[in-house]
Amino acid sequence: MENTNDSQFRIEYISTSGVYKTPFTLIVLLQLFVGCMVVISVNLWFYNDLYFLLTGKRFLSFILIGQWWEWFLLPLNIYGNLLLFAFSIILFSTAIFKILTKLYPPIEGVFERNSKEWKYTHRRFWTAYFPIWLARSLPLPWSDIFVYRFLGVRIGRNVVAYEGYIDPEFVEIEDYTMTSLNICIFSHLIYQDKILIKKVKIGKTCIVGPQTIISPGTILQDGAILGVNSYTWVDQVLEGDLIHVGTPVNKTLQIQSVEQSQNKVERIKGDSLEEIDNRGKNKSGDRK
Repeated sequence: MENTNDSQFRIEYISTSGVYKTPFTLIVLLQLFVGCMVVISVNLWFYNDLYFLLTGKRFLSFILIGQWWEWFLLPLNIYGNLLLFAFSIILFSTAIFKILTKLYPPIEGVFERNSKEWKYTHRRFWTAYFPIWLARSLPLPWSDIFVYRFLGVRIGRNVVAYEGYIDPEFVEIEDYTMTSLNICIFSHLIYQDKILIKKVKIGKTCIVGPQTIISPGTILQDGAILGVNSYTWVDQVLEGDLIHVGTPVNKTLQIQSVEQSQNKVERIKGDSLEEIDNRGKNKSGDRK
């Protein structure tokens, strides 16, 4: 389908949700099924051993019987199976995601509801959603980066991605950048019967502050900082080495050095002490 001009949707899109309203339940159930089957298949011998130690019988006669000390491995087995369950779903979902991408490669633009772009973006979104959620639930700080890279998100070295949402397509985050808590980085947004898809690029050593939203087409130049509780317009460019704040972003501030910050604090303290002295003198004069 031919792209629609997106300039007319700039204002409307900024207030819309970046999440598809229709759940894609089938793929989530399939992911759960695959994860459970992998865990059960890998652990059949272990469950057979424990069953034999409890009842003196085997439910699988062709598997060797273990020893009593395998009971001590049960806690480790449970923890290992949680990781096995999560990573099997992640690998399976990544394979499905890449197949969908191969069948209909994602492109940028504005597309109508029920177009192929809409449908395939919808399917890829829900294929990636559950494994991303699983990765963030694991007690491994690098697992979400692992999943995003597997899905094709370009994430550089030493990037910190705290709890938040990052679209699995058309997002590029360069080296030494940090995202804070409860952030959303959208390369797609939906408004009524249209979907807007545009690449988001975050440069090197950038900071995405907490409670912020980055809209499609946004570019953060190297060293740019998006301040707390701010969000960007579609296609907005944030200049590097500046602090950008606003809802939407409409103000920029200089980044101060440590010395400048200390001098500012001392100046404020000095002004406060001087004000207190003046108040004291005024009260003394009033008493006289």
